[in-house]
Amino acid sequence: MTRRYSPEPPSELPTYGAQAHPIHDTLLALIQEHRFATTKQLVRFTRHEYSSTRSATRQTLRHLQQLHRQYVITSLERRVGGWQGGSQVTIWTLTTTGLRHVGLAAPGRRRRPHHHSTTFLEHQLAVTETRAALHEARQGGLEIEVSGEPECWRRYLAAAGTTLTLKPDLAVTVTSNDYVDRYFFEIDRATENPARVIRKCWQYEQYRRSGTEQQHTDGVYPFVVWIVPHAPRKRQLLSAIASEPKLPRELFAVITPSELTALIRDGPPTTN
Repeated sequence: MTRRYSPEPPSELPTYGAQAHPIHDTLLALIQEHRFATTKQLVRFTRHEYSSTRSATRQTLRHLQQLHRQYVITSLERRVGGWQGGSQVTIWTLTTTGLRHVGLAAPGRRRRPHHHSTTFLEHQLAVTETRAALHEARQGGLEIEVSGEPECWRRYLAAAGTTLTLKPDLAVTVTSNDYVDRYFFEIDRATENPARVIRKCWQYEQYRRSGTEQQHTDGVYPFVVWIVPHAPRKRQLLSAIASEPKLPRELFAVITPSELTALIRDGPPTTN
C-alpha cells in the first residue's frame, strides 16, 4: 500500500499566520513558483527589501526558519555539485500545508522531497539560478517576463497531424523602449549525450515550421538558448549543432551562466 504524502503540523506547532511577517507570503510564493530554492537564491530574489546583502541574508534565513517551524516549508540538506563549491546546501520546498496556503490543492500522491534524485535537484536549482539572474537583470528600463514549466510548454500539430508538446525549461520575453526579444531557455547540466540535445533542437525546428508560435508573436520565433555549466560543454554542444547541416544554426545559442546578463542586455548574438 502506498502511503500518501500529506504531512500535517503537530497540534503543538504554531499555525501559519499567527506570527506572519509581510515577507513570509513573498517567500512562500517564490518557493511555490520555483519548487526548490536555496537560501542564497531566495536572498537574491528579495535583496531589494533590505539595506544590504548581509542584512538580506540574515533576515531571510530568520524568516525561513520561522516558516520551517510553522511547518509550511521543509528543508533538504543535500550536497549538490556546482552549488557553493559542491558543499552542503539547504534547499527549501513547500510542505502540503504550504501548498494549501498558497492556494494549490495538494496532489493525492506526492513524492517526498528527499526522494528526488540529486540530478533532478541540480537541474531544478539551475533553473532557479537562471531565474534569479533574470530577476537581477531587471534594470535600465528592461521588462523581463519569465514563464516556467508547465506554463511555458507549447502544444502544436506536427506534419503528420499528431499533437506534440515542446517542453522548454523557461520562456522569456525581454522588452525595452526599442525592442522585444523572445527566448526559449534550456538549462543543461552536461549530464546528457549531445545526441539528445540535437533531438531537442530538431523539435524546436519542427515547432518553428508549424508556425504556431509566430501566430502570437507578430511572426517572430523565439531564439533558443542552451545554458551550460562550463566552457567545455559549450564547445561540445556548438560542435554538435554545427555537425547538423540542415539544422538552422542561427536559431540556437549556447552560453554559460556568466554570459546570460550580456545576452539579456544586448540581445541574441548574430554568431556563436
